Amino acid sequence: MHARIYLLLVPLISAGCSTHAQSVCQQIGYCRTYTTDQEHTCEADVKTLAAEAASSGCSPQYDAYFACADDRYDCQGNIPTFNGCEGARAALDDCLANGRAMNACGELANALAACGAPTPPDPLLPPSPCGSTEICCSRCYLDNVTDVCFPQPIQLSGAGQCAQQCL
Repeated sequence: MHARIYLLLVPLISAGCSTHAQSVCQQIGYCRTYTTDQEHTCEADVKTLAAEAASSGCSPQYDAYFACADDRYDCQGNIPTFNGCEGARAALDDCLANGRAMNACGELANALAACGAPTPPDPLLPPSPCGSTEICCSRCYLDNVTDVCFPQPIQLSGAGQCAQQCL
């Protein structure tokens, strides 16, 4: 009998041990009806983002944003919102951009921004990480495409083949 009670309580106890970032992924997943795999992808991304934030000196901004987002989460229809966390998100995005200025992710972001109207980050999702895989893939794109604004199909094929080795 005690074993059954324990087995019933383990998921509840484990759920209480998640980080703010993991909790945000779970909340987004619930709101947008993500599959378990999509939720796990989000959790892996925020873990990579945490490592990037730590190496870029952005841990305080990372912690502040995810604490705010975890506290201010609301689901309207299937749209997660984090009202009141815009400043914390901007501070995190700015700090990460400064850290990325010297790597291929930042180089590619700057090149794409020069193409015209850049796509702003989705404030409803955690920031995308720039870990070793993303740096490698960005480098493949930059090295294989002569004009990032107008890549040629053969160049995209070369970038894709290169990026396969990054995974």
